[in-house]
Amino acid sequence: MLIGLGVMIVSFILVGVLAIWGVKYTRRHIHEDRKKKFAAAKNLLLLGIVVAVGYIIFAKKFSHNIDLVMSWILLASGCFFASGLAFFIGYYHEKENSK
Repeated sequence: MLIGLGVMIVSFILVGVLAIWGVKYTRRHIHEDRKKKFAAAKNLLLLGIVVAVGYIIFAKKFSHNIDLVMSWILLASGCFFASGLAFFIGYYHEKENSK
């Protein structure tokens, strides 16, 4: 019970750190080319896909520990959220500068 709660707390913290990292990286490279500007969003999206596919493949084996499964889902969706946040910041800046 306590281990599952600890894993969930670590997942929350990791999602927050990844979101902050994605936003800072995108803002730091906001005037670079698109490939470098959206590198953090791409990496976070790939990480989210890997974690989600791992969940689909291996979650049945961990079904006895619902806290671990919930933290796994939280981590995958958090990676997608952080990726979307980093992408939105870069896209919004491009949209503002094109006017």
